[in-house]
Amino acid sequence: MDKEKILEMSRKENKDRDIAALEADTKASKHAIISGIIFAFILYVWQTIVKGENNASLLALMMFFNMVKQFSIYFNLKNKTNLVAALCWTFATIIYTAMAIMSFYN
Repeated sequence: MDKEKILEMSRKENKDRDIAALEADTKASKHAIISGIIFAFILYVWQTIVKGENNASLLALMMFFNMVKQFSIYFNLKNKTNLVAALCWTFATIIYTAMAIMSFYN
């Protein structure tokens, strides 16, 4: 395929889009999710050590966010790696949700 034809197709696909803003938003969402997981984990550890309680609700919530993100990427890009990641996050979400529900009854 001709280089000019490829460039023209790319321009048509990306018309009225700010590519830098899209990339910045993608990076920001990844950083937000990672920071959220770290923060939720710190709160979980604090509650477990200081109060002696085991409430996994925050971790379940963060696992759920990651699960949804990975499934969304998979359905948009059909990338098998994201499907595997989504399934792993689904498993983690189920485990931490079960732990959170069990802590409500204890």
